[in-house]
Amino acid sequence: MREFDHKGLLLAEYQGKLFERSHDLECSSPIFIRRFIHSDLLKELDRNDPSNLSLDVTEGMRSIEEQFGSTNYGKIKYPKDALFWMGYMYRYIAYTREHDTRFIMKLFDYKQMNDVYYTYHTQDPEWCVRSLLETNELTEDIFDRNWRLKNVMRKRGYVENLFARLEQTSLTKEKA
Repeated sequence: MREFDHKGLLLAEYQGKLFERSHDLECSSPIFIRRFIHSDLLKELDRNDPSNLSLDVTEGMRSIEEQFGSTNYGKIKYPKDALFWMGYMYRYIAYTREHDTRFIMKLFDYKQMNDVYYTYHTQDPEWCVRSLLETNELTEDIFDRNWRLKNVMRKRGYVENLFARLEQTSLTKEKA
């Protein structure tokens, strides 16, 4: 886990402001979020290096609009403060857990984040992460790439087969 330093704070505030500014667009909040997930801007943000970004919210919004075009599709608008918090928290988690934002957004859907906003937004970000994990019946292990790989292997029976092969090999060596 990475410490939430000045670079992380700059990126989290920038992403929060992007989400907040999306309220002024003609499209719905979920449409903006889906576009953001697939944007080139998000790829830059996921590099976690603010020196490569202008951190100008207007420029960031223009970049997303140039990539996808403008639309007035959808009607659901989340409150500006909820949008800021969601953007901030997604970047906070992605930065501190060293994962890309898409992965984080798969774990914690934007609808869930909007639903928990009023309860969570005044809490410490780490408290929010722990509560989101608990709500989704997950642990911090989900952020460990090796743990996920081991879990997949265990589900597919690789671990048990490996132990069986190792045991068989040691028995064969003992007989020889």
